[in-house]
Amino acid sequence: MSLDSALLWSFLCVFMRLSAMLISSPLFGAANVPQKVRIGICLVLAMAVTPIVGQSVGTIPTDWYGVASRVAAELAVGLTMGLTLQLVLQALLMAGSLLDLQVGLGAAQTLNPVIGTQVTILSQFKFLLAVVILLLSNGHLMMLQAFVASYQVSIDIGLHTVPHMAEELVRYISALAILSMQVAAPVVAVGLVVDAAMGIVNKAVPQMQVFIVALPAKIAAGIVTLAVGLPMTVQAVTTGVDSAIETMSRMLEARPK
Repeated sequence: MSLDSALLWSFLCVFMRLSAMLISSPLFGAANVPQKVRIGICLVLAMAVTPIVGQSVGTIPTDWYGVASRVAAELAVGLTMGLTLQLVLQALLMAGSLLDLQVGLGAAQTLNPVIGTQVTILSQFKFLLAVVILLLSNGHLMMLQAFVASYQVSIDIGLHTVPHMAEELVRYISALAILSMQVAAPVVAVGLVVDAAMGIVNKAVPQMQVFIVALPAKIAAGIVTLAVGLPMTVQAVTTGVDSAIETMSRMLEARPK
């Protein structure tokens, strides 16, 4: 391809959509990644993808309003694609927070290097484990494949699609909340059993300091149950990624060209 205005316009559109997707994604948009590295990755990937999808970008708008609206649409599409995948890891983070609350580790805080905020111990473990599973299952490559495929379909996005996108987002978050509860359910159930047992012991032996015994017991039982249920995390990440791709398509109302 020759370096002309059409190629530059295609590169601009691809760069805007790609940068919005990567910055909002859980893999490339980590808080500890330097800004120069992010920009460099976006530029390199945009230069590599533009010759492939450049013909699908469309013609150059004839006025500044058309240029601004097209750039805004590219940013909106990229953010939608990145945030849907980001929410999958946030669901695992929420599951870890529920586990910490149940086993008694909710007061222990540590810094999450990806999102740059303080989180509990098990939520940190669940989040980083989900990132590793996502990388091992080629989630980063699936994200780039979804980006290329987004130029092979007709996307309808604008102010008139905001209610539809909001409805799909609420439905998606509800599904992820259920998924998060399913991941946390085994440990929560064991914690409730330990609490019930300690309640019986407290009634039977009032002189005994039940809290001193219950806290180590809940932590030990919770960690054992967490270890046994680790395969559920793999299934949860896989299910979440599949749901993210489906939701992404529905929110953008993607149809084959």
